[in-house]
Amino acid sequence: MFFLKKSASLKSLILLTAVFTVGCATNVVETTTPSPSEEVTQTQQDRQRIDQQLDLIEALLAEQQVEEATVLLNDLDFDSLNTAQQTRYALSQANAALVLGDGQQALTWLSGDYVYLFDGLPLEQQITIGLKRAEAYEYSGKPLAAARERIFMAPLLEGEQADYNHDQIWFDLQLVPEESLRELVKTESSPDLTGWIELSLISLTHSDDLYRLLTQVEDWQNRKPAHPAAKRLPGSLSMLRELAAGQPKHIGVLLPLSGPLEKAGNAIRNGLLTSWYQARDAEQDVPTLTFYDTAKTEDVQNLYKQAITNGAETIIGPLAKARVHRLADAESLPVPVLALNYSDRPAKDANSFYQFGLSPEDEATQVADDIWQQGVRSVLVVAPNSAWGIRTSDAFIRHWQLKGGTVTSKALFERPDQYLGVIKQALNIDHSERRHQQLQYRLDEPLEFEFRRRDDVDMVFMLAFPAQARQLKPILNYQRAIDIPVVATSSIYAGTSDADRDKDLEGIRFIEMPWRLRPSTLRSKIGQAFPESLSSYSSLIAFGIDAYRLYPRLPQMAVFDDVRIQGVTGSLSMADNGLIRRNLDWAVIENGLVRPRNLTIQTSRRP
Repeated sequence: MFFLKKSASLKSLILLTAVFTVGCATNVVETTTPSPSEEVTQTQQDRQRIDQQLDLIEALLAEQQVEEATVLLNDLDFDSLNTAQQTRYALSQANAALVLGDGQQALTWLSGDYVYLFDGLPLEQQITIGLKRAEAYEYSGKPLAAARERIFMAPLLEGEQADYNHDQIWFDLQLVPEESLRELVKTESSPDLTGWIELSLISLTHSDDLYRLLTQVEDWQNRKPAHPAAKRLPGSLSMLRELAAGQPKHIGVLLPLSGPLEKAGNAIRNGLLTSWYQARDAEQDVPTLTFYDTAKTEDVQNLYKQAITNGAETIIGPLAKARVHRLADAESLPVPVLALNYSDRPAKDANSFYQFGLSPEDEATQVADDIWQQGVRSVLVVAPNSAWGIRTSDAFIRHWQLKGGTVTSKALFERPDQYLGVIKQALNIDHSERRHQQLQYRLDEPLEFEFRRRDDVDMVFMLAFPAQARQLKPILNYQRAIDIPVVATSSIYAGTSDADRDKDLEGIRFIEMPWRLRPSTLRSKIGQAFPESLSSYSSLIAFGIDAYRLYPRLPQMAVFDDVRIQGVTGSLSMADNGLIRRNLDWAVIENGLVRPRNLTIQTSRRP
C-alpha cells in the first residue's frame, strides 16, 4: 500500500504510479496468504516508495513548485509514516508555507506539537530548522521572536550566513515597538539580547537627531566592546559618521504658498519650521531654509534650478502632483529631491528623486499586510462608491489577492439609505430572505423565520468617514455580524475624542499616525503658535515635521533597508524605488474612546 488518503486524486495516483512502480506485475490466477517474511518485504517496498515520494516533494519545493508538491504531500497520511518520514514531511510542509509567505502555517510544523521530531537531528539540520523558524516568525509579524531565534543561532553560524543573520537581527528589532523593548530590557537576562535591545532603543529614541544618535552609538560601543554588534555595527549604523559629515547646509523648499493650495502649503511650512526651531533649540546644526512659491510658476524644473543657483544642496517639495510629475521628468537632478507627493511614472533620475506622501492606498495595503500576519484569509470589503473609495479599496483588494487572500464580496454605497441593502447583499442575507418569501408563497401560510448570514468571512475591511462608519457598524451588528472583527484606515477617526458618538464604532480597529493618537509637548506648542493651522490641517503639519526629519537620512535609507525613523506620521522606511513607506500605529475604539493597541485578532467563523 502507498499510505494514501482516500481523497487522493486520480492525477496524483497516475503520477505516483509512474514514478514509483518498480516493475510490471504478471497475471495472478490464484491468491495466497503471504508469509511473515513476505509481509516484511512488502513493508520495506512501501517505505521505499514513500521515501521516493518525499524525495520528489523536496525536489519540487527546491524549484518552488509548491502546488505540485502540495498535491503529493496531501496524498500522504502523516500518522502512517515512520519518524524519519514524519520529520521530512513536517519540514516539507513548512517549506511550502514559507515559499507562499504563510508564516503561521510554517510555525505549525516547525514548533508546538511537531518540534519533538527535530530533537535528534544533526547540528547542521538543527541550524537550518532554527533559521527557518526565524523566517516563519518574520512572515507572521513576530519580529521579536524572530530576533530571539536568530540571536540564539548566531554563535553556530559562519561566513555569509553569519553576516546575513547578524543584519537580520537588527532589521527585526527595528520593527519591535519601543514600549515592548523597554519592558523587555528590564527583565532580560541574556547579555547578547540585552545588548541588541539597548542598541535598538538608542536607534529608535534618537532617530530624529543624527548627531546625538552617532554619539550614543559610539558610547554604547565603548561600554560593550565584546558584544557582536559592537564588533560589527549593523551596516546602517556604520554609515552614521560619513552621513553626519555630508549634511546639506542649505535646503530649498518648493511649496504652494498662494493660490488654491495656500493653506495646505502653509501647514507643511509650519511643520518644517517647527522641526527646524526644535533642532536649533537642542543646539543641533541646522541648515538655511529658503522657501519658493510653486503657485507663481508652472515651470517647476526652472524653480528647482533657481534654488540650486541660490545655494540649495537638497530640495524638499513640490506638493502638487502635476508639479511632481514635471520634476520627475527632468533628465538630470544634480541635487536630491524629497517630493511631497507621488509621481505616477518612474523618475528619469531615480537615484536623486525620493517621494513621500500621505497616501490612503498605502494605509490600505498596510491593513492587508497586518491582518494577513494575524491569520486572516477571507475578507468582506465595505467602501463608498466614489473615486477615493474605489481607488483605495481596489488597492487593498489587489494587495490582498496577491498575498493569496479571498474577498468574499464588496459592498459599495453612495447614500445612507443604501447602507442596509448593500450590507445585506454582501452578507447574503437577501438570499436568505428571498428563500423564506418563496417558501412562504408556495405553502401559502406564515412561517417562522430567522435569517442567516454567510459564514465564510474572517473580517470586514471598512473604508469610511466617521459619520458613515457610525451608521455602518450598528447595521453590521444587527445583521448578525457583530462577531466579525472590523478593521479600517485612519479615515474612520475624526482626530478628536467624542465618546458619545463613537460608541457606535465600538470594537473597530484602525491604523492612525502617532501624531493623532498620543498627546505630545510638540503638538501643544504648535497649537499655541499656529492654532488655525493645527485645527484644520493637523496631518499636514505632521507631514512637514517628518519631511524635515527625513532629509538628513535619505542617503542612508537609500542604501540600507533596516533604517527606521520614528516619525509623527508613522514609522518611516524606504522602498527600493525611493518611495518612503509609513507604518502607522494600531488603535481600537473602546467605550467610545480611542485606545492605542497592538493588533491582535481572533478570527471565528460561524459553525
